[in-house]
This record gives sequence, structure tokens and C-alpha cells, in this order.
Amino acid sequence: MSGPARMRVTGLGMIAPGVDRPDRALGPRPVPAPGWFRVADALPGRGYRRLPAGCLYLLAAARAAAIDTGASFTGTPADRRAAMVGTNNAGAALIEEFDRTIIDLGAAELSPAHVPYMAMSMFAARLAPEHRLRGFDLTTNSPAVAGLDALQSAARALAAGRASVVLAGAVEEPPSPAQRSSTPTAFAPADIGAAILVCEPEDAPVDGATVHGYCATHSAFVPGPDHVRTVLAALWRELVHDGPPPRHIDAVLDDSAIGAAVAAGLPEHARGGGITAVPAASGGGCLTPVRRVVGRLAAPDGRGERTAVVAASAHGHLSVTLVTPAGDPGRRPLPVHTPTTSTTTKGHRP
Repeated sequence: MSGPARMRVTGLGMIAPGVDRPDRALGPRPVPAPGWFRVADALPGRGYRRLPAGCLYLLAAARAAAIDTGASFTGTPADRRAAMVGTNNAGAALIEEFDRTIIDLGAAELSPAHVPYMAMSMFAARLAPEHRLRGFDLTTNSPAVAGLDALQSAARALAAGRASVVLAGAVEEPPSPAQRSSTPTAFAPADIGAAILVCEPEDAPVDGATVHGYCATHSAFVPGPDHVRTVLAALWRELVHDGPPPRHIDAVLDDSAIGAAVAAGLPEHARGGGITAVPAASGGGCLTPVRRVVGRLAAPDGRGERTAVVAASAHGHLSVTLVTPAGDPGRRPLPVHTPTTSTTTKGHRP
């Protein structure tokens, strides 16, 4: 049996309230205080101040991840660089503002600086000119699991040879005022910010970059709570078919019937390990599961453990990401390549 595609992670970037480094991603999720994000510190230079907040979070996390990777990323040809970003609420308030402006004042009064962001996909598209991405630049949108879906899609694209390196992750903003007023308890105020992983094929030669670890994601749609146990078992079986089960499970679940069913089915897969319950709002974003992935990969050497990050939505979306830190004994050995010249790039790999 061949499981889901697994990819190697060589760069990590994390921006969220109270979190400015990947190794702090597993910390508390405080309600954001005013001014928690400083554009001048995260994105020095010109041309950023008028961008929407979600775009700024995404660019800051991607910049940090690219710096973490170093020459391994910048040495990849532009046509072999790509991006895959999950989001559910990025731009929601801005789009609502567009609608209100058009209704009250007319389209001529729309802000020229913000009009390009009338679609959620445009937030991820801003990565292309920033990092010279000439491969694909796509967005995933699924309640709760869009971030993990982005990791799965990135792994599939890398395995198919459609790119040599992918910026993959999630970005979220607060929901719009209309969303909050209609269902005030359905949104998590702390699910704000961005998390980005620099990903490459698992079996590609290592060109001197630090390897944080490996991850593989498998997703499914569950038609109802009664089907959760069967679907979860199938996902688990395919994810861990060739290695030991994870030693820990991070469960990012809401209080819906689907969330409760997933929580009830996880203990049989823990195999004596621990389960960390991370409460999620039913209408919240998709950042927290990717944040857990980043935090597990950023664990200091000797403290990391093979972890499963599970996320589910009230609508029936279910995703599981298996995270294997670089020093974990469950990792399969990989070929190591030492470049003979400084011009070796990932785009020229066999």
C-alpha cells in the first residue's frame, strides 16, 4: 500500500498574536491586542503599508520562512517555485466593506489600493511578485481544514514534479462584522495570522538546507457522525502504513457532532500516547492546525516527537497531518547530496 505523498520541510515562518517565531507556535493563543503586528518590523521596506492585513501577515510569514531556508530557496529557478495557501476569512471584512461602499456610494468610491483583493485568492497571489514564483499560486478554501488541505495539495504537486519548492500554509483575518453579528460565538478571535512551510520533495537531494522534518496529509469528507470512526480509521491506516504510529495527537476540534465523534474515535489511535485537545470555533479559520504543524516541526532537537494533527469541521471535512521531526527514529533514511559547485539548484535535480 502506498500512502499519501510526504514532503520535506526546510523553512518555517509563523506570525500571530503573541507569536513571532516558529518555536513559539505551540504557546497560548491570546486575543490579539491593538498594534500586535508592526509592519515596519515584519516587512521593512516600501510598498507594504496599504496592503490588507491578511496579505501583510502572509508576506511576513513567507519572508521569515524563506530566510529560514536561505539559499536553498533563492537558488531554485523561479519557474520551479510555487505557493499553496489555505484561508477562510482572509479579506472577509474587506469584501463586506466593498459591498457597503458600492451600495451606499457607488463603485467609483472603492479604494484603488484594495480593489485587487476582491477575491480571497488574491491574498496568496501577492506571494508571486514578492518571491518570484512563476509556478502555480493557488488557494484552498474549506472550513477548518483549508490549511491542512494546502499542505496535502503541495505534497501532491511536489510528488508529481510540478514544482521543486512550494510555500504552503494558511492565513486568516478576523471575520467580517456581519459574520460576527449573525453568529457571535462561532468565531475564534485568536485564529489570526499566518503560518508558512517551505516544502520540497521528500526524496530530493539535500542541498545544505536545515531539514526541520517531514509531513504528509490525508483528507476525507464525512457524511455524518456515524461515519467518523470508519473514515478516521482508513485515514490513519494509510498515513502510518510504513512506520510507527504517532506518539502524540493534536486534535483541533469544535463542539459540533462531527467534532465530538472525532474526539471519541481518537483514543484508539493514540496507542498509549497523549492527546492535546485544542478547542476550535465552528465558524473559525484554518490557521490553528497549521500552527500546530509548525510548532511540532520547530521543536528543539531531542524534544520532537512524531505527531498527528487532526482537524475537522461541523460540515464534515476531516484532515490528518502526520508530522515527523528530522531527528525522529520513525523517519525513513533519505539520500544526502553535497553540491560540488555553488551553482547547483533544486530545479536541476534528477
